[in-house]
Amino acid sequence: MHKKILILLSLSALFTLFLASAVQAQSFGSIDLSTVNVNELSEEQIRQADQEIRDRGLTLQQFEQLAIAQGASRLQVSQLVQRIRSFRASSGIESAEQSTGEARDVMIPLDESDVYREQTDRLPVADRTQTENDSLKVFGMDLFRQVAVSFEPSLNLPTPVDYVLGAGDELVIDIWGASEQTYRLTVSPEGSIRIPNLSPIQVNGLQMNEAEERILSRLTNIYSGLRPNNPGEGNTFAQVTLGNVRSIKVTVIGEVTRPGTYTIPSLATAFNALFAAGGPTRNGTFRNIQIIRSNEVVETLDIYDFLVTGTQESNIRLRDQDVIKIDPYVNRVHVWGETKRKGFFETIDGETLSDLLEFTAGFTDQAYTRTLTLEGMTPEMRRVTTILYPEEANLEIRNGDKLRIGEIMDRFVNRVRIRGAVYRPGAYEYKEGMTLYDLVTQADGPLEEAFLQRAVIERLKENREPEILSFSLERLLNDPAGYDIPLRPDDLVRVSNIFDLQEEYTVRVRGAVNSSGTFEFRDGLTLEDAILQADGFRDNAAPYRVEVARRITNDSSSERRMDRVAEVFQFEVEEYLGLSEDDGDFELMPFDQVYVRTRPNYQVQQTVRIEGEVEFPGEYVLPTRTTRLSDIIEMAGGLSDYAYPEGASLDRTMSDLTAEELEFLDPEERSDQMNGGNRTLVGIQLNTALQRPGGRDDLILENGDVITVPKELQTVRIEGEVLSPTSVRYESGKSFQSYINSAGGVTDNARRKRAYIVYANGEVDRTRRFLFFRNNPSVEPGATIVIPREPEQRELTAQERVSIAATLASTTATIALIIDRITR
Repeated sequence: MHKKILILLSLSALFTLFLASAVQAQSFGSIDLSTVNVNELSEEQIRQADQEIRDRGLTLQQFEQLAIAQGASRLQVSQLVQRIRSFRASSGIESAEQSTGEARDVMIPLDESDVYREQTDRLPVADRTQTENDSLKVFGMDLFRQVAVSFEPSLNLPTPVDYVLGAGDELVIDIWGASEQTYRLTVSPEGSIRIPNLSPIQVNGLQMNEAEERILSRLTNIYSGLRPNNPGEGNTFAQVTLGNVRSIKVTVIGEVTRPGTYTIPSLATAFNALFAAGGPTRNGTFRNIQIIRSNEVVETLDIYDFLVTGTQESNIRLRDQDVIKIDPYVNRVHVWGETKRKGFFETIDGETLSDLLEFTAGFTDQAYTRTLTLEGMTPEMRRVTTILYPEEANLEIRNGDKLRIGEIMDRFVNRVRIRGAVYRPGAYEYKEGMTLYDLVTQADGPLEEAFLQRAVIERLKENREPEILSFSLERLLNDPAGYDIPLRPDDLVRVSNIFDLQEEYTVRVRGAVNSSGTFEFRDGLTLEDAILQADGFRDNAAPYRVEVARRITNDSSSERRMDRVAEVFQFEVEEYLGLSEDDGDFELMPFDQVYVRTRPNYQVQQTVRIEGEVEFPGEYVLPTRTTRLSDIIEMAGGLSDYAYPEGASLDRTMSDLTAEELEFLDPEERSDQMNGGNRTLVGIQLNTALQRPGGRDDLILENGDVITVPKELQTVRIEGEVLSPTSVRYESGKSFQSYINSAGGVTDNARRKRAYIVYANGEVDRTRRFLFFRNNPSVEPGATIVIPREPEQRELTAQERVSIAATLASTTATIALIIDRITR
């Protein structure tokens, strides 16, 4: 028996270890797939994940399926796969799925990306991304990828004289003069048209002018006045035009996006067919597209002629059964850097650097054109060639070459700058022998508020290390010869503003003024001026009690007192703020704080509102500071016959500040305090308050209180974690649990032990337990029974699951070992 137990425990341990390994499989490298946020992963974490995927022999598609099957987010896994692909592309790693035929992203070879990244790392992220995308384009592909470009053949044009007729074309023959007639005839499959009273006329394979000559010649048999060779002698005239054109079939093969056979109008050209087929692929040629007719190459199309010069000489009109063949490219070079067009350009044998630059539309205004860098290949390795431009513009370009055009240095050869408190700050031309005084003079000198005692010159040494030279602008202006300093190119002169060197001076006015706040300090500001800026006294102000608190600024050790934090002055100010003889005797200083006190016995009316079942509901003013509930009910005429005093409630705004403290706040702060206070429902016993006026339950009212006396309530509300939250009719004697059952009972997530009831007057009671007994609260009309929800348990992370699984496995193995020892 003990062997069976041992086997079962061993199997359990193995299953636990398998569970742990399955959980561990949700992690690749240092990435937890169950909680991963791909946007926050570092490049090192992406590299580790990619390495582990390849070590396990998985393709990216297999990894994606495995991760989703293990519960990872589909969106996050998709983003992770995309980042791994980008990492492989930037690292030149050929992924396994590419070799099995999966779609490949465009990759930059390692040697190209290193040089290219050097050029783009200096750019902002958005510009860098755009530059990278541009440098990978194949010149010409956008022509066939843009939806706005259709290359549809125009059918509303004069009939081309060299148009070759075929079966399905419609010919329109107009006759006027002595006779009037119009024929609309379609070329038959046999290649002829049939005019009444004439034998069939063969037109297949004829050009339009040849067909017209043959048709008019035959029409002279039935129109005697028709003279096609000498119209001036006849009285009947005729004209042959093309009506509806036939459709032809052409085949596009080779390195084309959508190879196949296409049905197009007979007026279509090679461009029309190429656009329908999506143009050449990334490996297709744009310079040597062959048009084959009757097994012979009749034209070679070079799309660059159209893209660069706009000419279409080789864009011939197609014929039925023509074949367009696009071979792979032969020569291609890569251009990036400071050219107007970047990317891969196709060249043909004999083309030079000058031709290549014509394809790129030339240099940008930031290009350094004196020398260009050309990377090529030898049979053994790569080589770098420095090209002098334009001397070597005729250098022949070969397949695989990479041309890089650098940018000019971000430096000025003859610039000096001046900034700060001068009339004309900015950049100026540096001239040989230019001095500091010359630059200040060109900038029209310092402003009135300039700090003249010290200014600086920011300069770069020969090794580009920064240094600072200080000088006195005041001495320079008074004695240029003695204090002038020679300037160097790229020097920067900074002149400070005196107001930038000091703290912003303000005064603050608070208390019983109309617009308390902080105001800008100005020299000569008096106490009356500051109160005037605050829009004067309020009605409750006590002008005879104004205080000014001033910072202690004297730091002399003999007068320093550690217990003093401010100097306070008291003043009596004229209420009308008019000028007096002693006005200005006391001037304010920066950072003074002015306090205007309120009158001792001044009181603002305080109101409460009573609603519901009283004789005179509405708003009432509190006559005293000790007005109580019973007093306000009496002022409202008492309760009505339908009042339900047991459900009466008091709604009160709870604020941390008193009315006196609110007086000293700024208007915005005062409004925020008054409007942002928390309104709280206060539980009251109105019956007891009315029976025992002045007692404990007869609360003293406060400003803003709202008293609500409802009519008799007849329902009980049940909400929270019940199957059907509802309101039911109140029944006297019905238990707490019975009301819960009326709502369908509790849900699986209910926390029954914490159920509570909110009475109509705002008081709250809850279920209590003592030993094995449960004491539920009584239910009154208008009450609300609330069943709270069990708190959600936090899910374990992958590491926690692995730890628990390992612990269980260890414990199981230990128990198995103990049982084995005991049963021996």
